[in-house]
Amino acid sequence: MKNIPYLSSTTMRDVALQAGVSAATVSRVFTAPEKVSAKTRQRVEIAAHALGYPLSRILPQGANLPWRKVMVIISDITDSFYSEMIRGIEIQAKKQHCTIYLFDCAYQSVERDFKHAKGVPEGYDGLICIGISPDHLANSRTAPIVVINPYSSETLFPTVHIDNLTASFNAVDYLIQRGHQRIACLTGPEELTLCQYRRQGYLQALKRNNITLNPYYLVRGDFSFTSGISATDHLMQLTPPPDAIFCHNDKMALGVIYRAKQLGIAIPKQMSVIGFDGVEECQYADPPLSTISQPRMAQGEMAITLLMDLMEGKPITNRSYLLETELVLRQSTR
Repeated sequence: MKNIPYLSSTTMRDVALQAGVSAATVSRVFTAPEKVSAKTRQRVEIAAHALGYPLSRILPQGANLPWRKVMVIISDITDSFYSEMIRGIEIQAKKQHCTIYLFDCAYQSVERDFKHAKGVPEGYDGLICIGISPDHLANSRTAPIVVINPYSSETLFPTVHIDNLTASFNAVDYLIQRGHQRIACLTGPEELTLCQYRRQGYLQALKRNNITLNPYYLVRGDFSFTSGISATDHLMQLTPPPDAIFCHNDKMALGVIYRAKQLGIAIPKQMSVIGFDGVEECQYADPPLSTISQPRMAQGEMAITLLMDLMEGKPITNRSYLLETELVLRQSTR
């Protein structure tokens, strides 16, 4: 049976036609299920599910709802940053009767595999994209879509995200208030929207505090531990070297701390370091890493909640769902 996209205008009559029964039978499934055979009830439930008609309108309270299939497309499943998001998705999905399928596109083409249905289970009811843009699927989607980071004003889908610009501004402003004037910024990939916002937050904090930008303090990384090491080697050769480094993610910041210790640079006495994301490894660094913590589990939970609303045909007028970040201060900043 073809799985039709969610339709808020679907009626009980549509369900009856799809199931091959009368509208009165559909009504009885809702009002007096004990008067309908199990086989007919199942036909009505399957038809309602295929049409995107909210089963809560048909099934009596307490009835066993069929489990929906939700595909989660993730940019790199091996990245520990995503673990809390996946956990949040799984916890909320169980409450909402959803089965989760993970699709790792680190070394696969989402567009190609969706087009040819490779590696994607048939009949999935909803889609969550984490760390990637699903816009190229807009013309061929067969189910509702929710995005977790990054947000763009041009996006077509509800997006759960954070304010990367303000979070970055607050971190750099904190460094300045603690007396730092030579603050470097280790960025992530330039093409990523979230990195553009984080870079802008860094620049605005300097400008707000009347600090002239040193272009040599802007160094591009790739979100990896090794790029943090390379950036530290480069920055420490400058005259004068920076007295603080703001990193676009925690992995690079951990690489900075590791290499600084090898070079005999005392953190935070000689140089402060702040990361971004709040991954678990931060608290085990030497010294423990200050970071901007994202509510990653809450992002996953909210994504499932929004997706359920879409799958049940509820109207979603807002495309931006903003969650708060927290500047977590540890011993890597003075």
